[in-house]
Amino acid sequence: MKKKTEGGYYFDDGFGEIYKYSTWDCLKYMARFSWQSDKWLIPLMALSAGAFYGVDLLWTVFNKYVVDFAFAYETRKQLLVVMSAIIAAILVLKLIYGSLHTRVRETRLRKCRYTFVRKLYEKQLDTDYENLEKPATKILLEGAKQSIHYLLEFYHRVQETIGLAISLAGYSTLICMLSPWLILIILVPTIAYYYIVKYKITWFNRHIKNWLDTERKLEYIKRKSSDFTNAKDIRLYGMNAWIGQMVRKFLDARLFWYKRQGKEEGVNGFLQLLVVSVRDLAAYGFIVWNLAKGNMGPGDFILYFSSVGWVSYAFYHMMDHIASAGWITANVSRYREFLEVEDKSNRKEGVGLPEGNFDIRFENVCYRYGGAEEDTIHNLNFTIRPGEKIAIVGNNGAGKTTIVKLLCGMYRRTGGEIYIGEHTIDEYNRDELFKLYATVFQDIHVMPTTITENIVMRGCADMKSLRYAIEHSGLAEKIEALPGGVDTYLVKSVYDDATDFSGGEMQKLALARALYKQQTYGANILLLDEPTAALDPIAEQNMYQEYARFAQGKISIFISHRLASTRFCDRIFYLKNGSIAECGTHSELLAAGGEYAEIFEVQSRYYRQKEAYAKTFGESEVCYE
Repeated sequence: MKKKTEGGYYFDDGFGEIYKYSTWDCLKYMARFSWQSDKWLIPLMALSAGAFYGVDLLWTVFNKYVVDFAFAYETRKQLLVVMSAIIAAILVLKLIYGSLHTRVRETRLRKCRYTFVRKLYEKQLDTDYENLEKPATKILLEGAKQSIHYLLEFYHRVQETIGLAISLAGYSTLICMLSPWLILIILVPTIAYYYIVKYKITWFNRHIKNWLDTERKLEYIKRKSSDFTNAKDIRLYGMNAWIGQMVRKFLDARLFWYKRQGKEEGVNGFLQLLVVSVRDLAAYGFIVWNLAKGNMGPGDFILYFSSVGWVSYAFYHMMDHIASAGWITANVSRYREFLEVEDKSNRKEGVGLPEGNFDIRFENVCYRYGGAEEDTIHNLNFTIRPGEKIAIVGNNGAGKTTIVKLLCGMYRRTGGEIYIGEHTIDEYNRDELFKLYATVFQDIHVMPTTITENIVMRGCADMKSLRYAIEHSGLAEKIEALPGGVDTYLVKSVYDDATDFSGGEMQKLALARALYKQQTYGANILLLDEPTAALDPIAEQNMYQEYARFAQGKISIFISHRLASTRFCDRIFYLKNGSIAECGTHSELLAAGGEYAEIFEVQSRYYRQKEAYAKTFGESEVCYE
């Protein structure tokens, strides 16, 4: 039944569960998907199913003639001809089934599964970054991942349904030769069985949301606790007890629903068994009654007795598949809803990227995180001139990283406009826009692959640009000392012959990535979001100066929580509560005596005290300011 909701038209399954798509829409979607993925999948599955169930039908008929052969002495020659023809037909059908079964399941269904997985992960990798930060989208993703298994099960059910339809038609014809009433005796309890099964499936679909979020949290804890990079912190800070507590908490929450599900399935299973028992008792009793009255011979008794079992089996499973319409709807809807998560970034052909000198302008830009009551960024207005170096500083939560993500197009502003050159950020194609940025974020990650691929990141390596990036990032000496050079793998926990970089070497690797992108894509905007947060002040300042040396003539934005490290910048934006509270050079802001100057004085005093402490106790002299 179609219902109007806030999100548009949704479909009620009759038991209170709402889906975005009707069962008919989902079936059409799966049919289109099958046609696009493998045009021969469904026809070959139908032929395989027909052969499989056809063999059973012929064996049932063959058994009748075997019994007749044993008692009909005068017609044995005729019976032998019929039996030989049936055996020949059975052999042909078995050859058809044997040649198709493995090919369909092991090759064509695997191809279909890979297509499902590929489409899912392509969406996950391509969707707007902002979507992946939303809990609702994460739940959709988890549901879509679980649905893939059941979407493949859909094809098995289609194949079985085709075979059951053939079987049902054949056996029903045989039974009707005895009495059409026998079909009704089997059919009426089967309809009751249908509603019992449908209720079970609907209960599962209605409550799956209760444990999807729990499973997502449990998977996160398991992933983090098994990550080798977290192993030291887990042990040194005794986090294993907390992790164990969280795992128990989420496992208990999941076990609660397993128990609920087991209880429901137990009651449901008893009702199914009761209905099936009544049906079989009535059907077999009807046949025995006819045998006792002399309405059939031994061969016919075998034929009808077996046919009742097969018709019952076919009706039983056909009703099960029909009742599973809600199951199909739920899984296809979950899969489709994630694939159709709205992406607002411009993926169409956009305007050409700006060439030469250009500026960046924020005009009344606002941004509010989903579910937040207030804006994180309030009516932000500033212009960054061509080649200008800007530092953005401020306390945690002031909005520094949010500005960078807005500028990159990872977040979509909730108000105002962002201009790069003469055009708004939305006028550029998203992937083309990304070529403008050479970025280094606070968390530097490496992939378990070669140093070359960790620097190049995508496409084939341009060796001239790669050598330039390695040389000017300071990695050359380290790489030359490695036996495999640039072909050495990173992450020793994955490869025995790999190497792991130190914190300082990771910083240089991040710089090499940015330099390579500048050389190959002409990235004209350098963005650094606290990439040196783990370094001491002097190391951080040296690293920023190294970055600044390669930022000549390019727009550069540096984010740091240490105010002194960005004194080389042309201007400093001091952020407070999502707005620029102070703006100027380092000297100008100190002279103004505002909050920037106060925080700088506090930080300087702290580092001077550490320096004095080091001198007093004879430690290596380290200048922090």
